[in-house]
Amino acid sequence: MFLVKKLRVSFVTLALFSLLFVAPTGAQADENAIAYVKVLNGACYVESAGAERILQIGDPLYKDDIVKTRNESSLGVSFRDNTLVSLGSNSSLKLNNFEFDPDNKKLAFAVQLFEGTLLYISGIIAKLTKNPDEDLQITTPAGTISVRGTKMFVRAE
Repeated sequence: MFLVKKLRVSFVTLALFSLLFVAPTGAQADENAIAYVKVLNGACYVESAGAERILQIGDPLYKDDIVKTRNESSLGVSFRDNTLVSLGSNSSLKLNNFEFDPDNKKLAFAVQLFEGTLLYISGIIAKLTKNPDEDLQITTPAGTISVRGTKMFVRAE
């Protein structure tokens, strides 16, 4: 069973990498968006300003959005700095903060995993930041993880 879960996570990782450089264009581009949905399997939702809607590939995501997966669903998200986040079934993740302005040294990535599984693959922010303890945070029910230049899998129950 562990091997099946590991293969599922590996598949989602490969799918995310294959879509890494597919940037939104034209009408899809949104200056306020911090990330975009790149991989979607099953029913996935976003809660924004108290309203919940079904996600589709290419949908923009914003600061303070809460993305959710249901049973037998998964979600892959690419942030503007090429950070990749994948959520497994029955997961809930809040996008707390994201700043990517290297010219002005404004770099931040902060998410909060309420439940479920998260695969994180760092992007450019992790390479450029001088303060990973402050600039890169993944909060779980058990504590906060500061990350830098890594690939990490987290499970929160």
